[in-house]
Amino acid sequence: MMNAISLALANPLLSGAGGSAGDPDRYMFFATRNRMPSGAILTAASGTNYVCTKIVVSTPQYKTRTFRFHLSGFASTEGGNSPQETVVTGTIGTPGNSVVADAMFIRAAGVFYQCSFAGANTVTVADQTNGAWTDALTIPDVAPESEIEIWLFYHTAVGEKIWPVYRIQKHRGERVWGAGDLATLLAFQDTPLADSTAALDTGYGTQAQPQYWGADFMVAKGDWDGRPVALAFVDSIGEARQEYSAAADARGNLAWLRRWLDKDGGPGRIPHCLIGMPGAGSVREYTGAGSTIATRRRDIIREIIAFNGNKWPFTVVANQMGQNDTSTSYSTWFNTNYRSLVTRIRAEYAGVKIVAFPPLGRTDIQRTITLTSAGTVATATVASGTTGLQSGQTVSIAGATPTAYNGSYVITVIDANTFTYNFAGGTSPATGTIRAGDLGLNALYQAYTSQNNWPSDGTDASGKWRLRDDILAKTSSCCDDAIDTYAAWVSSAKGGAWPGMLELASTTLTEQAGTDGVATYNTITVADASIFRAEQQIHIYSGPAGIARLSTQVIASISGNVITYQGSSAVVMPIGSVVRPAAANQEATTPISFVHPFPIMIDRIVSGISQSEKLKFNS
Repeated sequence: MMNAISLALANPLLSGAGGSAGDPDRYMFFATRNRMPSGAILTAASGTNYVCTKIVVSTPQYKTRTFRFHLSGFASTEGGNSPQETVVTGTIGTPGNSVVADAMFIRAAGVFYQCSFAGANTVTVADQTNGAWTDALTIPDVAPESEIEIWLFYHTAVGEKIWPVYRIQKHRGERVWGAGDLATLLAFQDTPLADSTAALDTGYGTQAQPQYWGADFMVAKGDWDGRPVALAFVDSIGEARQEYSAAADARGNLAWLRRWLDKDGGPGRIPHCLIGMPGAGSVREYTGAGSTIATRRRDIIREIIAFNGNKWPFTVVANQMGQNDTSTSYSTWFNTNYRSLVTRIRAEYAGVKIVAFPPLGRTDIQRTITLTSAGTVATATVASGTTGLQSGQTVSIAGATPTAYNGSYVITVIDANTFTYNFAGGTSPATGTIRAGDLGLNALYQAYTSQNNWPSDGTDASGKWRLRDDILAKTSSCCDDAIDTYAAWVSSAKGGAWPGMLELASTTLTEQAGTDGVATYNTITVADASIFRAEQQIHIYSGPAGIARLSTQVIASISGNVITYQGSSAVVMPIGSVVRPAAANQEATTPISFVHPFPIMIDRIVSGISQSEKLKFNS
């Protein structure tokens, strides 16, 4: 067996990482899966105001033995004001109800160990406070790459509020149970895989799935081998936005950054703590007070440093921010927004190495058109051109009056600026702001959104790609090193654009789905379902060309080559129909944009960034 010194010599990642190899007395971030409190606040209902959440985390590639866990008395917003920590049970400045943690246990190797809070088995966490830490808990060594279950029992009065943290990953054995008393919940320790309480277990694998309270920051002592441990500042591109729960891998990871950091490739898994959430913007992170506060998570890390002998629980900062720093002025984007956080990080953690990841691009999958008609034939004129469209494909029309023009139609391309389709008929010309979208079938049809023009040309209009250039060049000390995401993400057909579905892996139906267009079904059988996973949006097209759309669905689960939908369909789909994965969610903007990657793209990015890039985390 290799000791810590010989392991460090054999693995270049385990040397020069900001701490001595094998330091047994330093708390470090260690757990996969842990996330910051954020999202929509919950209200306790009668009969389920006592709750137990069981969260399952995975440990690093070294032994761990002494643990501390944190419960927060706040949550952050997601969206335009993120990461402001203003999701509270009261109103800002006027605390609402507290939440009582009745008991907390961790379960390792089948054995329960009770956590304590300042010597007590319970703690009351007040609203709009940093919250509470468990005392140090030392248990028999937890083997590398093991699972630890975190059981939290808590309650409020009926009608009171609870801060949101976790969507339950029940396919990994996670559960949420509710009852009207504590004793009923404690009994689940004897049946740890009993089904969750139905009233609490809703919306699985969707954004509507409730988020339940649980430990957020987690640190451990053990045989840390000196490998880098990352504190990552992230937004919705790095933290899960199009994966919610059902898509999590065996170690609980969602989205591309967690999966890439935790991948056992190249020099090994990188323990990490992602401190952001969807919507986070650099200019708002680690600053503010009152109704703009975003410093509580910073202060909780200060608490760790205080009980950690003045040592950080990490060795390197990974900065994935930038997507939400956009401005019509690139100087504002880079200097006022993006670099302001870098300045605060360097002030807070003097001498820390910052490794930056440039953000992904954003493109529109709709173009503005005008419409005229003669009888039942509509003619669309596309001033920006029909490049990327082809006869026989389905195009979605929206925004026209009369509304008969709107819908999904198979088109015929006439020339470089015109296509036609058959419809029910209507007055001509159509009015309104009319757009034609191809659902992301072909990258050549995509248009660059504001500040996303490719290539970078020194103008404000190409701000996204100027930011990438400056990150890679480490301009104005905006980072100390960079790991590029571009080649792993970009279309092979068009620079600065998302891959079209025609570039991504697809499969075909091996059994007909639907019989008469009336009876509904929610499963299909395909030739190869391994290219998909839960929460992936799929478009089914008629074969063999696979460009005339029959149906659009979202995958709930996969068993072998049988795909179960989140919804249902009655559309008749013959054997040989082509099943294509969408690259990204269709954001509800005008026009519709691609911003957040679906699982097919998450996997592409993870596999496309070399694992050897992790060596850049070394000091």
